[in-house]
Amino acid sequence: MPQQPETPKPEPFVDIAPIVQPRVDPAAIAADKAAAEHHRRRRRMSAEHIRRIKRRKRIRRILIGVLIIVLAIAAVAGWFVSSALKAKGEVEAAVAQAGNIQSQVLGGDVEAAKASISALSDHIDATYQQTKSPVWAMATVIPKYGSDVKAVREVMSILEDVSNNALPKLSKSVEGLDLTRIGIKDGAVDLGNMASIATDLTAANKSIADANVKLRNVGGTNIPQLTEALDTAKAKFADLSSLVDLGARTANLMPAMFDLSPTGANDSDGRNYLVLVQNNAELRATGGIFGSWGVLNVRDGKLSMGAFQPAKKLPNGTPGVTLTAEEKSLFTGKMVIYQQDPDFTPDFPRAAQISAAMWKALDAQDTGGEGQNVDGVISIDPVFLQHLLAVTGPVTLQDGTQLDGQNTAQTLLNSTYMRITDGDAQNAFFSAAATRVFNHMITTAGGNNAGLVKAVQDSVKNGHIYLWSAHEDEQKQVEGTAISGELVTNPADPVTGVYFNDGTMGKMDWYLKREVTAEYDKTYPTGAKQYTVHIKLTNTADPSSAANLPELIRGYEEGDSKKPRHGEIVTAAYVYAPAGGRLVDWQLTGAGAGNGDFDAVTVHNELTVGVKHITLQPGETFEATVHVMTSPLVEPEREMILRQTPLID
Repeated sequence: MPQQPETPKPEPFVDIAPIVQPRVDPAAIAADKAAAEHHRRRRRMSAEHIRRIKRRKRIRRILIGVLIIVLAIAAVAGWFVSSALKAKGEVEAAVAQAGNIQSQVLGGDVEAAKASISALSDHIDATYQQTKSPVWAMATVIPKYGSDVKAVREVMSILEDVSNNALPKLSKSVEGLDLTRIGIKDGAVDLGNMASIATDLTAANKSIADANVKLRNVGGTNIPQLTEALDTAKAKFADLSSLVDLGARTANLMPAMFDLSPTGANDSDGRNYLVLVQNNAELRATGGIFGSWGVLNVRDGKLSMGAFQPAKKLPNGTPGVTLTAEEKSLFTGKMVIYQQDPDFTPDFPRAAQISAAMWKALDAQDTGGEGQNVDGVISIDPVFLQHLLAVTGPVTLQDGTQLDGQNTAQTLLNSTYMRITDGDAQNAFFSAAATRVFNHMITTAGGNNAGLVKAVQDSVKNGHIYLWSAHEDEQKQVEGTAISGELVTNPADPVTGVYFNDGTMGKMDWYLKREVTAEYDKTYPTGAKQYTVHIKLTNTADPSSAANLPELIRGYEEGDSKKPRHGEIVTAAYVYAPAGGRLVDWQLTGAGAGNGDFDAVTVHNELTVGVKHITLQPGETFEATVHVMTSPLVEPEREMILRQTPLID
């Protein structure tokens, strides 16, 4: 057999690739060793040691959580502080705008007033947006100070309602109070479109008045600065509320009073108003004796002033008027006999009613008819006339006497008595002067309406003008305002009255210096407040020459002898406690103080009254310090008002 070739043996396989060694991670090896070591150690730890370790981890997690919460609170607090600062700035801006509105309206700048009302609304809205956020809601639960945050939110919620429901109507109404269109010109009254704004202004007034009450009920805070800021805002809003209330009353009252009703339902004969000119040189509680009387006729806005007449006497009293027992005791029956004396009472509506009845009775006596019914009574005095003449310019009387904005009060209340000593001649002069000045006013008052309004405003504030309407619905618009001159008998409205009636029966009160002040003392636990009222009366007549003054200035002693006095001033002083309050105690010193006590403490219209009759010789002084208490029903932030017989400028 042929021999087969030998199969070669395969050579051994050799991998020529480089041998790859695994890469070792030192850190992993170290971690494994550490874990193994920890495991070995843990197996050797006690159960208590393990619990401590776990506790430390838990505390660490809690601390981290607390830190996160603290940081969150800090962030929220920062947010709240930032929001509070923004709100503070908006409130300050709102207060500034509210303060501007009154001066702009009274100054006749309608566009500026509308801009201020718009800005006020914007600032209120911006503040409300800040305070309604959840952060502010959260802040109300903060102990102690949460109530402060709540008070701020409550205030802004009240004001936001005003911004939405009242300010738009108020803005629309401002144009109707434009003093460039309202005033007296050529003997006629022009009210512009005042009548058309009455509805909107009345609605705005109701909303703002309600808000004002709610704001007064928001209490104080724990932070004095915040309380002060809130009180400032409340005070400015109260001023705005008073302005809107006056505007609403004016818009509802004036068209009818001036026979300019928009419905055309005017009186066929117009309106007749009895005008009384008080003489402050012979004091009565509301100012002075009613020395001159005249009737102002208003028809379709046109004014016509009849001649003034001197006061007269009704020997049998005023028909249809019965004095109360209190009135008889305090003021005697002279109130219904002499035309000079109805305002022995400090309650002007009552004095006006008696005067209207007197006028009707005297007119019937003079004409033989039924007598003239008047639609109302307007009382003015020489101080008011002086303020008007400062605006309208001087007037020259028939005898050449010139009255102006500086000398009217002195001329009518003193110097004329030196120049004219006959009583009848004096009466004729004063009646002619009143007629001339009043006609001058209604014919030349145009051109400076803002000045005229300011003069009237100041005179109303200081008691030199009063108004009463015989129409019940119109009198309701007058009630509660300074021009009404009414006694305040609501315990929630604290008013202390200090009034004077002359007993000299002359014109010596020109020389009577009167200083009356009131200061807060304390608040009782009941909420009632105590005030100190200080009264100082001085007879400033020169002791060496007082006895030589004209008899009609010096006056006469009581009785039929008509014996002239010698310069002494006889005065009856009346101190009325606030409604629902009382006279706490008193100290009377100086001339005329007697035993240092009131002559009587009695009641008038449910008000406590202390009465003192004082006689002062030239140079003598009387003083009284009386502590009065208000009713506990008075709201804490409401301060007592001091009302007194008007002073001579």
